[in-house]
Amino acid sequence: MRRRGARLSLRVGWRGRRSSAGPSAALTAAIGAISMLGAARPAAGQDDADSPDAWSVLPTQLSVLLSRADQARVRGSSDAPVRILEISDFQCPFCAQFNRETFPVLDSLYIRTGKVEYVWISFVNPSHQLAWPAVEAAFCAGAVGKFWPMHDVLFERQGEWSTAADAWATFVGYARELRIDEASFGACLRDDRTAPLQVRDFQSVQRAGISSTPFFIIADSLSIRGAAQASQFRTVLDSLLKVGEP
Repeated sequence: MRRRGARLSLRVGWRGRRSSAGPSAALTAAIGAISMLGAARPAAGQDDADSPDAWSVLPTQLSVLLSRADQARVRGSSDAPVRILEISDFQCPFCAQFNRETFPVLDSLYIRTGKVEYVWISFVNPSHQLAWPAVEAAFCAGAVGKFWPMHDVLFERQGEWSTAADAWATFVGYARELRIDEASFGACLRDDRTAPLQVRDFQSVQRAGISSTPFFIIADSLSIRGAAQASQFRTVLDSLLKVGEP
């Protein structure tokens, strides 16, 4: 992931404006302190994910794998005027509800239109025993540019893998469906190769004082807790975009 150098720092409100509502300064500072492992995101067409007939093989060099996985969880234009951070857990039922009911609206109206840059941050509930390997599955897929396809599969089939007798085999099966090389993907899971990203996310979110998922930080100054409806997000985003108009 990349945002102006080596930090995941949000814009302070809209064009320098800060609202008095939302997360505390300590919370935004902690989230803003999440360090970057990656450089610029690859241009469209550069990644294996853009070749439908190719089997995507994960890089063997750890630094490259982590960089690509980190970058892949960012969706939308880096020039978007508003950024949203989603703090999420793949085994959280409310996160799945948000992904099913609200995210498609945000994606269509704001992300794909260049108005919002969207970043997915993991925060595993310790009581969700399979959430950690699920995040690994998404990040490992991200190493070949397929974070979001795996993200969608994990939420859509949450009831399947969360009760599977062999979740590891289930995740490898999802990778196969996405045409990700099974051997390199399986090794990524087995060896916990994306653990640095997950630990960094967890510690940063914990320091910020966030204790539940889903949780959203919008433009560094507003927060929404829980699986809010699209109308709530639209009210906030449309207000920010209107304020930012010349």
